This record gives sequence, C-alpha cells and structure tokens, in this order.
Amino acid sequence: MAAPDTSTLTTSSQIFTTHTLPQIRAIHKNLHIQIDEKAARLRTQVGNSYRELLGTADAIVRMRDDMAAAQDVLARMGGMCGRAAVGGKVGGLGRFCGREEGDKMGEEKVMRSVARVRLVGACGLAISRLLKGKGNTAAEGKGDRLVLAAKVLVLKRLLVSSFGAVDTLDESIRAEIEAARKSLSSLRRKLLRAVEKVVEKSSDAADRGDILKALTAYSLASSSGARDVLRHFLSVRAEAITYEFDLKEHEKERGAENVLKGLDLYTRTLLDVQALVPSKLSDALLQLKKQHLLADESLQGLEGLRLDIFEKWCGDEIQYFTPFIRHDDLDGKQAREMLTNWATKGGEILLQGVQGTLGHVSEFKTVVDLRTNILHHWIKDGGKARGFDPSVMLDGLREAVNDRLLRILEAKVAKLKLVGSEVSATLEAWQPGSTDQHHGLWDEDMLDMDVSVGASHVTHEVVSRLYGRNDAVARVVASYESWHHLIDSVGDLINQLKRQRWDDDIEEIEDEDVIATRQQLLSKDDPELLQKRLNDTITAAFKDLNGHLTSTWKSKSDSIDTGPISMYLLRVLRDIRSRLPRLEEIKSFGLENVPSLHEKLATHVSISPLEDFASTALTRKRVAGRALWEGEPALPTQPSPGTFKLLRNLVRSMGDAGLDLWTPTAVKVLKQNFSKQLVEVWRKELNSEVADSQVVNEISEEQPVSQENNPTETNETPSTSQEIAEGKSEKNKDIFIQWLYDIHLLQQCLGSDVCSEESFRSFVEEVFNKTGLESDAKDRLAKASQDYWKRTSLLFGLLA
Repeated sequence: MAAPDTSTLTTSSQIFTTHTLPQIRAIHKNLHIQIDEKAARLRTQVGNSYRELLGTADAIVRMRDDMAAAQDVLARMGGMCGRAAVGGKVGGLGRFCGREEGDKMGEEKVMRSVARVRLVGACGLAISRLLKGKGNTAAEGKGDRLVLAAKVLVLKRLLVSSFGAVDTLDESIRAEIEAARKSLSSLRRKLLRAVEKVVEKSSDAADRGDILKALTAYSLASSSGARDVLRHFLSVRAEAITYEFDLKEHEKERGAENVLKGLDLYTRTLLDVQALVPSKLSDALLQLKKQHLLADESLQGLEGLRLDIFEKWCGDEIQYFTPFIRHDDLDGKQAREMLTNWATKGGEILLQGVQGTLGHVSEFKTVVDLRTNILHHWIKDGGKARGFDPSVMLDGLREAVNDRLLRILEAKVAKLKLVGSEVSATLEAWQPGSTDQHHGLWDEDMLDMDVSVGASHVTHEVVSRLYGRNDAVARVVASYESWHHLIDSVGDLINQLKRQRWDDDIEEIEDEDVIATRQQLLSKDDPELLQKRLNDTITAAFKDLNGHLTSTWKSKSDSIDTGPISMYLLRVLRDIRSRLPRLEEIKSFGLENVPSLHEKLATHVSISPLEDFASTALTRKRVAGRALWEGEPALPTQPSPGTFKLLRNLVRSMGDAGLDLWTPTAVKVLKQNFSKQLVEVWRKELNSEVADSQVVNEISEEQPVSQENNPTETNETPSTSQEIAEGKSEKNKDIFIQWLYDIHLLQQCLGSDVCSEESFRSFVEEVFNKTGLESDAKDRLAKASQDYWKRTSLLFGLLA
C-alpha cells in the first residue's frame, strides 16, 4: 500500500480522520526519512561554509603580512633617497671626478695600500675557513685544502712584507698591518697542526695522496726542502707512536687498540716513505715552482680573496712571485738511510710501548689475545716493506709478550701459597669443639633441608658431610680449587697457542721455509717455553707448600689437639691430592706427612676404647657366661662382653672421626697402633694377675707352718685357706682361657700381619701358658673365634 502524500497535509488532525492505521504508520516513517535527509543536507552546507570562512581568514592574514613587508621596503627606500643622502653622494662623485692628474697618482697609491690591506684581511679569513673545511672552493679533499691554505698563507706573508716598516705607514692601516703580522705565526701554527693531524694518521693507498699533499703544504708553509719534509714526516710519526703508548695522554687505560694502532703506524710509515720518497715527493714540490703563485687556478677560484679585483693592486713582486723550494736535495740512498735509522729507533719505541702496555695487563687470556692480534697484524703488513727483515720485529714482539706471559704465569702459580696461609691461619686460631666440628650425614638439619633449593645445593651438602668438609676444610678446598681453575685456564690457553696456524699468506709472497720457521717459533717453541715454565713453577710451588705444611704439622704435632689437627690435615691433603696437576714431580706431594698423621689419628681414636676396656673388662675377676662354655674341656664359644664392647667402641670412635679418613693404609696403621697399645694394657693386667697368684701361693705355703706353732687351733682354718687358693686358681684359669679366646678373635680382626709381630706372639704364648690347656684346646679356641668372626665381622665394618 503506497504512503499518502504528506505535502497536502496542513494539520495533524487530517492524518487521524482521513487515514487508516497502516497509512498513519507509513506517514510517520516517511516524515522521519525526510527529517534525516534535511538534517544531513544542513550539516553538509554548514561544513562547507565553515571551510570557506577559514580560507578567507587565512587570506586576510597573508595580505596583512604582505602589506607590512611592502611598507617596510618603501620606508627603507625613502630613507635612502632622502635629500641629505643624495646630496652627499653627488658631492663625493664631483670631488672624485674633478681632481687633477697629480692627485690621481697619490690616490692610486692609497688605493693600492687599501686594496692590499683588504686582501690581507681576506687571506686570514680564507685560511681559517679552509682549515675548518668551509668555503666554496675547488679543493675537495683535505690535502687539497691544506695546499690551498698554505698558498694563501704565503700570499698573506708576501702582502705583509710588502708594507715594509710599520712606522712609515699611515695611521689608518698601521693597526691592521700590525695585527696581520701577529696573526701570521698563529695561522702558521694552525696550518702545521692540521698538516700533522693528516700525517700522523695511518693510511692506506687511498689516503696516501692526502699525506703527499699535506707534506707539500708543510714544505710551502715552512719553505722546507724534500730532506726536511721527510725528516718532519718521520718525526711526526714517531711522536704519534709514542702518543699511543703514553699513559698520561690517555684518559682511558691503554689496551690492544693502542698497540695495534702503534704497530700500524710503524708499518705504514715504512710503506708510505717507500711509496712517496723520493720521486713522488720531489715531483709534488716541483709542481709548486712551475707557475707564479697568483696564477694558480685554485687560488684564483677562492671567492673570499676576490683576486680578480685585488690582483692588479698587489705589485709586480707579488704578482710574479714563484715559491723557491729545494726539491732535489734528497736522493734514494739518503732516504733509505733516514728510513733505516728511523725504523731502528721507532722499533725500540714500539717495543717499549708494547712492554709498557702489557705491564698493565694482569689477565693471561688478555695477553694471549693481544699476542694473536699483534702477530697477525705484523705478519700481514710487516713483510711488505722492502729492505727490512720482518723477523727482527717479530722476535722483539715475541720476547715482549713471552716475558709478560711468564711473569703473569709465575704470579698465578705463586697464589698456591694462599692455601698454606689458610691452613696456618686455621691452626693458629684453632678452637677445640668449634674448628673441628663435624656435621654428620644424618643430622637433623640435614634431614630438614629444603630440597626445593635445587639438586646442586643438596648434592654439595651431602658430599661435604660425607667427606668431612667442615668450614675449616671447605675454606682451604675453595682456595685450592680457585687456584686450580686459574692453572687449568692457563693450560688451556697454552694448548690454544699450540693449535694456532700462522700460514695465512693470502698474497702468497712468502717462501714456504719462512712460513714453516714462523710456525715453529709461534706454535711450538713459545708454547713449549710457557709449558716448561708452568711445570717448573708448579713443581716449585708444591714443593714450597709441602714444606710449609710439614713445618706447620711439626709445630703442632705435640699439642693436646693433635688428633683433630691430624684429621684436618689429612682431609686437606686428600682434597688437594685428588686434583693434583699431572706432573711426575709432584705425585708424592704430602705423602711424607701421611704416616705421622695416621699415627696421631690412630692414637687419638684408640685412647678412649682402650681406657674403657682396661678399666672395666680387664678388671673383672669372673667370667661372664661361664655356663655357656662347651666341649671337653669346656671352652668359650663367644667373646667376653668387654672385648665385644672394645671393638664396638673402636668402630664408633672411627665413625665419629669420619668415615672418609679410613683408607686401607689408615686402617692398617690403626690396627698396628691399636695392637701395640692393647698388648701393653693387657700385659699390665696379666702381670697383676700373676702377682695375685703368687700372693695366694705364699699364703697356702705359710699355712702349715702356722699350724705347727699353734696346734690348739681347730682344723677348719687349713681347709678354708686351701679352698680359697684352689678357687682363686680355678678362677684365674677361666679368665686366662676367656682371654685367650678374646685374643684369637682380635687376631681375626686385626689381621695376620699385625698379629705376627713378636710382641703380640709372645703375649699370646704367655696367656696360653697360664691357661694350662693342651694344644688341641688352643686350636679349638682359634677355630671357634674364626667362625665367630665370620658371622659377626659385618658388625665392625670399618675393621673388617
């Protein structure tokens, strides 16, 4: 259904009286569409009008600025065209044109003076601009600008000289000429300094032309011949080499860059002189004499001078001046002699500078890298200079570097004495119970450790506790490992030198014999020298350390803390020997002190178990477990509780000292020492038992005598004394039998080597004789003790 035409509607009541609901909705929708379209057209029209308004405002502003500028120009033109200004110019023109002929000659002289003064000032400005690299000139390169500046300097010098004495000059120009004369020396110094800056830089083939032009500028500025120019060039290069190694001239420390730059200056100087002298330098100086100074095109093209105007006022002595320079006072032989002398002195300066620079380097790797760079640099360019043997400088550089490497090597190896100092400091500050405090593997702090910190930390803690590395030992081990790391790095760098190749002759201008000889020197002889010195110094350092530890141990061997100190030193020696350098001369390091240390350790460990054994087990007068004896005659089948406790206490004492200490050698020494002390303690108790037996026998012998003297006494007394004596004898026999069994068990524990000693064997025989047993019974005891040891040896693991 089509929407009604809304243009015919005049009131809102017409919509609701004449149209249906769908038509009303269509009318409503159509009205909204019309409203949106009219709003969009209105916005577009307003926006366009606003942009046109802004454009009109900008045009008005520009017009106002243009009018202000036009008014300023008109005002300035009006001031210049005023009556007074025009009248002054007309009067001056009349006076200029109305003078007589004689006055014209005087005026020409004045004009000549004024023109030369203006040209002098222009020369000073031109030189300054040329040295700063400014100005529109035909001289593109720095060398061309220096030559042009030298020519301008010569022109200024001629102009100043043309005025003669200052006193005869007019007041108006006297001050300017005096200032010009004073500025001549300043400009000359600036020019010569600019020349030196170009000359003192190492160049390649592309920059050699600038060096030649700079030398030409020096010759022109100083009126020097070819010989003096060459002498100046060599002097500047020598000063440049010295500067590279002069610590006072550098804000930063000297390093590899300065050494390479000094070496490059030395090499390039030889090549530059051979390339430029005498032919090119003489030709360049000759070119300066082929034409008049003012006829030079580059000088004519210098806009600041305006020679097209001022040249005619300069006079004949300036217009026709030609530089006079000796270009032929240097031949090839003289140049070679000067270069040879300079090469000798320059080489000495260079080597001294290299030594001074290396003297401030304390890292072995830095010196090795510097050695590689220096030698590669010299091998690359050192052989290009004709008539000079590169091996001479190569040997000098090798000697300087090797000397520094040897000194650094000796200084690093000498740090091993810090290990001995740490040991001495620990022993001097030894505090029992604190310094020797040993943390067990199963302590609570170990079990409560936070494993989240990482496996490396846990592993380190476990290993430290297992090997008895308390704080005192750990400090020594850390000091030694730090030293060992330094020595390993030095050894790796020496091996790196052995693998270096020095036959990279790209241009193939060297003989095979020269390359082979150089390879032999740099990759074999020098590393072998360093390796030999390293081995010798390590051997000497370990010898000194061994002597230091020996003297320290001897001074502490009689102290009350000998046992803990011996443990400390054993652990230190063990950790050091576990990472000894692979040298045959130091394989026996510390071994001479090990036996005495083991002796003190064994004595310390054995004291407490033996004292307890002597005070409790050996003083027993009855045999525990006598009813358990077996066989005929009845013999024991197990050790006494005191002997079992002795072994248990000994193993426990060994464990308290540290499981890491008990090497087979240490256990052997312990058994030997323990057996000797055990025999002494037991023999003492045996002698006391024998003495008791003798007392009992004496009592029994004296009893019949007393009965004869006192017949009135009862018969009960002899019977009682006889029973006591028989009981005492029987008890001693049981103790001796038990002792014999215990001794056989200890023989199984201590080993046949220890028990085969004469003192131990004689003691066994004495005990056996006291038992009153037959040899068969003795064999039974030995067999029973052997079987018992086989069953129980694992209970005493450290002794098994």
